Amino acid sequence: MEKPNITNLFPIPVLTFQYGDISNDEFETVKEYLQYLRPSQFNYLTDENYILDKGLPEIRNFIQESIDFYAKEIVIGDDYTDDDLDFRITQSWISVTPPKSLGHHRHVHPNSLISGVFYIKTNPQVDKIEFINGREETESIRVGLKKFNTYNSGIWYLPVKNGQLFLFPSNLPHRVPPVQGTEDRISLAFNVFPYGKLGSRIDLTEVHVY
Repeated sequence: MEKPNITNLFPIPVLTFQYGDISNDEFETVKEYLQYLRPSQFNYLTDENYILDKGLPEIRNFIQESIDFYAKEIVIGDDYTDDDLDFRITQSWISVTPPKSLGHHRHVHPNSLISGVFYIKTNPQVDKIEFINGREETESIRVGLKKFNTYNSGIWYLPVKNGQLFLFPSNLPHRVPPVQGTEDRISLAFNVFPYGKLGSRIDLTEVHVY
């Protein structure tokens, strides 16, 4: 039989960008925030949760440029002006996941359209982020699988490394598997919300957020 053409309808976008080397000054700034941590479920979070509003300006600029690209290519599908829409970073915080912990529980990010994670310190040989396909929870029939792919998998792992940025829809479930090795994994997470005129007046979905 002739091989069919496959159309990937309504895929879930996960975009990765590479910042490059994190400078010594940036590491020192991160260390200052790490002096004040609070426990979360299986990991630790910084008390400060507006980090990108107060420090790490070059990383923030890189993240904002990546968000603008995501908004144009994924959300809007074409050029747009900041006068109409402005995709802003809302909260931003640093997570520390120690070795031999249980990782970080499955979660999504409410009150956000785009979420992201920027990796500051990782073990690229073993560290990864895990994305979850919620569809498997509603499937009534399951057959035996011989080989996993992006169509039949309920979970998909992506490796991570220092200076790497992931952007994804905020309602995409994700978690951090247990950290292997002997050192902490450190990442900076954030949420993004659109400001300006949302929706369409003709479709009766228009709302102004400023």
